[in-house]
Amino acid sequence: MEHTHRERIKKLRVLTINHLFPSKEVRFAGIFISRQGQYLAKHGIECNFLVPRPWAPWPLYRLSRWRKYGPANLLIAPKGLEARLVRYLRPPGIWFARFEYNSTITALKAAAIRWHRENPFDAVLGISMFPDAELAVSIGKKLNLPVATLAIGSDVMLYMKQFPVFWKRLGRALEQVDLPIGVSEAICKELSKTGKCRREPLCAYLGRDNERFLPAEDKNKVRQSLGWAEGDIVAIYVGSLINSKGINELAEAANALLEKYHNFRLVCVGEGPAIEKLVQLRAGIGRDGAVVLPGLLSPQEIPMYLQGADFMVFPSHSEGMPQSVLEAMNCGLPVVATRVGGIPEAVIDGQTGILIDVKNTGQLQAATEKMINDKEFRITAGHKGYLLAKEKFDTEKNVKKFADALRSLVV
Repeated sequence: MEHTHRERIKKLRVLTINHLFPSKEVRFAGIFISRQGQYLAKHGIECNFLVPRPWAPWPLYRLSRWRKYGPANLLIAPKGLEARLVRYLRPPGIWFARFEYNSTITALKAAAIRWHRENPFDAVLGISMFPDAELAVSIGKKLNLPVATLAIGSDVMLYMKQFPVFWKRLGRALEQVDLPIGVSEAICKELSKTGKCRREPLCAYLGRDNERFLPAEDKNKVRQSLGWAEGDIVAIYVGSLINSKGINELAEAANALLEKYHNFRLVCVGEGPAIEKLVQLRAGIGRDGAVVLPGLLSPQEIPMYLQGADFMVFPSHSEGMPQSVLEAMNCGLPVVATRVGGIPEAVIDGQTGILIDVKNTGQLQAATEKMINDKEFRITAGHKGYLLAKEKFDTEKNVKKFADALRSLVV
């Protein structure tokens, strides 16, 4: 019956500007956004992605720093989604991000016009405020379409500190946005602070695969398949292995605990330059399996690792609403995390986990040690987190809210 109802819903074609999209070189780039596009499709929202990417000429794209900007790095659209690549000229590096809009707009606008002529769109959606929201505003004006934007985290919570000029740009963009959306209440508050929103920002948490991210039916069986001992206490981190995610603090805090508790195991899923700190930690401990570095895993592999763990550690310096935290809660794990961005909306201190201050290694070590020693707290907090994930962060409920808001722009 539900399926028949959805078939009767008029499809809404949304031109989605998104510079983060899976490709041959970066397989899981923006995977949470493309996954959201798949979920929205079930509610009659057809997201078609225009993906701007810096272009590197030969022989630059043969260098490792430029490889992802070369012609061989083709887009890999997840099932049911269509994406078109738009190349533009800009040197790589975060410093040049401030010029992204000027570098991109001409090529992107031309591509948007061509696609709109082939099959008209109903609305434009910009993913992240810089530069995608700015680009979406210009394209929406050119095509005479309503514009929605999705603030995802670093675009609002981090770039403002790195580049103060972005604060003015954010305000200018929001003045022309018909529907501002944030992936957490914290982000929505930041958008509201500009005083430029024409409409109260909508909080819509991104969706997750509820069929995969579930508590383990048999944790010991999962652990056996991963090669972890039944009696181990396993802490897991999932995300980029970079300094801004708190990897240095994590390695420092874990060092003393791994020495003290021989049944403690730290698993860090992901890749990035800060892996060297974890490699050094593993070598210094010298105990087989004490520090596990499985690398970058596919979205299909991650649930098993979460199901085998006892709790998550996530000491990031800045966040919007980290999906890995919500996925861990879906799997029944309590979470130790920093008090930043939208994290306190999910990690309720003393209830679904423990909150700590940014870069506070002592608090991180103490919270992790409590998780190691207090099994009753781990189990209780994990269960409360699971219930909260099912209620407040439910995929179906939040995707429907997102879809209804987009539809409100054109009815």
